[in-house]
Amino acid sequence: MTEPDRPGDARRDEEARLLLRVRGGDEHALEELYQRYSGALYSLAYQVTGGDRFAQDVVQEVFIAAWRDAARFDPARGSVGAWLFGLARHKAIDVLRRETTARRRAAPEADLELEVAPDDVDRDAWERMRRERVLEALRQLPEPQRVCVELAFFSGLTHVEVSEQLGIPLGTAKTRIRTGLLRLRDLLGDSLAEQPAGGGA
Repeated sequence: MTEPDRPGDARRDEEARLLLRVRGGDEHALEELYQRYSGALYSLAYQVTGGDRFAQDVVQEVFIAAWRDAARFDPARGSVGAWLFGLARHKAIDVLRRETTARRRAAPEADLELEVAPDDVDRDAWERMRRERVLEALRQLPEPQRVCVELAFFSGLTHVEVSEQLGIPLGTAKTRIRTGLLRLRDLLGDSLAEQPAGGGA
């Protein structure tokens, strides 16, 4: 007696078929994927970039890439959801790098002489440093663990929602999140508990 298909397997197969239709130029299939994933992709992009406009740009770039490069999706390597979130993560990091470079080039030397509130500068710099450390640690996780952790903590999805988004069993989602968090803890150590210079009580 064969085991019945799990709901996650059915969703995964359905979305693979949707992407196949996208590959064939079906705009309605792309719209269906947009309706399913745009919100969670926006949340992930916002957490990485810290800006609404940047997050919107990332979502737009993800679906442009999905439309243009649907043939690059390999169902043997994961679900459509995991592929889309991987695209979003890479594009969000690219946006962040471009923005950082643009700011450095645009800032006139005279700005260095402006008086600023030291506490605010320290706090902002520390938050940027913490974000960079977390992103660097996330990049060292295997792709399946990284996607699950990002969905659970950056996009605020529950374990059940993560499993549904990625089309994987609930137990697999929980294991990947737990294993990914343990690995992050090892990679980050006490670095996030440090205080910025001049901070503390």
